[in-house]
Amino acid sequence: MLIIPYYGNPGGEIRPLYFYKAMGKAIKDGRIISFGACNFSCPYCKRDGQFRDKDGGIISAIDVSMEKLFIVCDDAVKKKEIVRLSGGDPVMFPKESLTIATYMRNTYNQKISIAHNGSSLEFIRRMAPFLESAAIDLKALPSRMGEVAGISLEQGERMYKRSLQVQDFLSDAGVLVDIRTPVFGDTALDDMLQLAEDIVEGGKSENEFWTWRMYSPVRECDWLPPRKDNVLWMIHEVKSLYPDLKIGLRAKWDPNGFQYF
Repeated sequence: MLIIPYYGNPGGEIRPLYFYKAMGKAIKDGRIISFGACNFSCPYCKRDGQFRDKDGGIISAIDVSMEKLFIVCDDAVKKKEIVRLSGGDPVMFPKESLTIATYMRNTYNQKISIAHNGSSLEFIRRMAPFLESAAIDLKALPSRMGEVAGISLEQGERMYKRSLQVQDFLSDAGVLVDIRTPVFGDTALDDMLQLAEDIVEGGKSENEFWTWRMYSPVRECDWLPPRKDNVLWMIHEVKSLYPDLKIGLRAKWDPNGFQYF
């Protein structure tokens, strides 16, 4: 199957799941297995998923056997990390995702984590019994979802509703949910207030956390990054209206780059 390697190493990436702290749990390190295909084409993709070959495949992806991924899982358990399926998006590899999740349950009696763009409730229904946590993207309001996800306007509007359904299903099922929204230079307070309203309307709030991810420029994407002081102001305005909504800010990819509100 296609996997995006991390500096040449499939399954070599580790990212702390900081939102666990807001849920009253110890922060875990996530061992990231990044599948090399996606049904979105976000222009700002951090794993260069926007660069595709003539057949639509992610250029940086390589073919990796399931046996090698089992070895990655074994190493993660040894190091007390949680296996997280990411991408691209694991929705493109539903059978393989289920195989890895089943392996972790049957071999180690452990659940896994998943990072998903929120596009498939059917996929999530199958995966939910194997999940301890999930990161689900809510990339923008319906009017801009298509642009941010690199899909059509009509698809973006459908995917927005689908993401909310996925979040609610998972949180109601007892899965810890990290809702992830990118913040750009032109993101407005009204945008974030509408997103907040939609997030709090459904699902069990005690199982949901909302991460604002500050956009940093990537190659061949000329969108403007936000000013941190403006993002902090917007967070405090949102918190003043939704004080029970757990929010985090990802400003950069290091331990000092995450804040809780």
